[in-house]
Amino acid sequence: MTSDAPAAADKRPRKADGDRLSKLARHKHIISQLTAAPTLRASELAAVLGVSGETIRRDLMELQEQKLINRTYGGASRPFALEPALTDRKAIMIAEREAMAAVIADLILPNEVLMLGAGATTFHIARRLASRAHDITVITHDYAIAAALAVNPSIRVLCCPGRYHPNEGYVFGTQTIANINSYEANRAIVSATGISARGANDADDEAGAIYGAMAKRAAEAILVADHSKFDQRALTVFAHWTDIDRLVTDRQPEGALATALRAAGTEIIVAQL
Repeated sequence: MTSDAPAAADKRPRKADGDRLSKLARHKHIISQLTAAPTLRASELAAVLGVSGETIRRDLMELQEQKLINRTYGGASRPFALEPALTDRKAIMIAEREAMAAVIADLILPNEVLMLGAGATTFHIARRLASRAHDITVITHDYAIAAALAVNPSIRVLCCPGRYHPNEGYVFGTQTIANINSYEANRAIVSATGISARGANDADDEAGAIYGAMAKRAAEAILVADHSKFDQRALTVFAHWTDIDRLVTDRQPEGALATALRAAGTEIIVAQL
């Protein structure tokens, strides 16, 4: 007996000619799904893609070798974000960083005390402050930021003590944290390796500890992160969204990240390029 009811839709991705997806297309599908969800189960991937469990295991092994995913027991997860070298970071996203730096500079008032964390984005902020701000005090643990601010004689720069990081040009450690905790500030301005629904994270736990301490010592905590940081996880979460008053970025967040920001009451400021 036949039925006039339409057949159930096949939700498995297919190529235009109706054949099952090639290995390259399967890999692209897995990566795109991990953009929407932090973890995937191998059995579900095999069912959706219409291939065997062994094929999916080989796919996941190859993607892990390319450092595009992390294999987990029974599936895959997003890889942790790694921080490129400082010189490499300073050479990318320049227009976005300049636009965000301009937004920050417009917020700062005379006689304010700021805490400014290390990073390529905050270096742009320091240069913008040096050209526009006056009669402010800046507490920082980054020597390049201190030097950029020092060209403006009306800016008082207070440098934190600590152990010097030769590759990043900042100091860190217990002395640095203790020094930060001895101050109060109007605003703390920090960047991050990545941001997600959980909050702001960093690939360096020592740097993350400093950014978290700064956020706690200021009346207002501002996180600056361009869109490439969205939905990126790293080693340590140094601040949850309830700890961050404002996010300055270059694109409007979407999905779970946007939901988390709304729930925490974090203001989003999108810089115009």
